[in-house]
Amino acid sequence: MHTTRSRARFAAVCATALCVTGALSLPALASSSPSPSAVSALDKQFLAAAHQGNLWEITTGEQAQSAATTACVKRVGRDFIRDHRTLDAGVVKTATRLGVTLPSGQTEAQLRQTADLKRLAGTRAYDAAWLKAQYPAHVQTLALIDKEIASGANPVVKSLAKSARPVVARHTEMVNHGMCHA
Repeated sequence: MHTTRSRARFAAVCATALCVTGALSLPALASSSPSPSAVSALDKQFLAAAHQGNLWEITTGEQAQSAATTACVKRVGRDFIRDHRTLDAGVVKTATRLGVTLPSGQTEAQLRQTADLKRLAGTRAYDAAWLKAQYPAHVQTLALIDKEIASGANPVVKSLAKSARPVVARHTEMVNHGMCHA
C-alpha cells in the first residue's frame, strides 16, 4: 500500500532524474491490473512510442558521454540515461502486465538520427546537433503524454503518463530550443 508521501517522493525523484524509482512505486500499479482488453489503441501507441523514445534517449545519452565536447551536454546526457532507463522499466513492466507487445528497438528514423549524430562526434557541431535533436523529441513526447492523459482508456497507462510528464517537462527545459541548461 503506497501513501501520498511515496507519491510525493516519487515525483521529487522524477524531477531530479527521469523517474529514478520508475512506475513501480505508482499506486495504480499496486492494484489489480486491468485485462488486456481494457487497453485502447491509444494506450498501446503510447507504450510503444514511450519505449522507443526511451531507447533513443538512452542511446543518445550514452553517445554524448564520449562524443560531446561540453560538460553541460555530458551532464544532461547522464541525466537522460538515468531517467529514461527508469521510465522504460516502468513502461516495460506496464506493457508486460497488460499483455502489450512492445517494439524490439528504435525506429528507423531514430537509428538514422543517432548515426548522423555519431558522424559529428568530438566536435562542437555534435553538441549543437545533439541539443537540437533532443528538444523536438521531448516536445513531441510531452504532446503524446498529454494525449494519453486526456484520452487514454487504461488507468494504469494514464498514471504512467502522468508520472512521466514532470520528468519529460524538466528534460525539455534542459535542452530548451537547442540550448543546454544543466
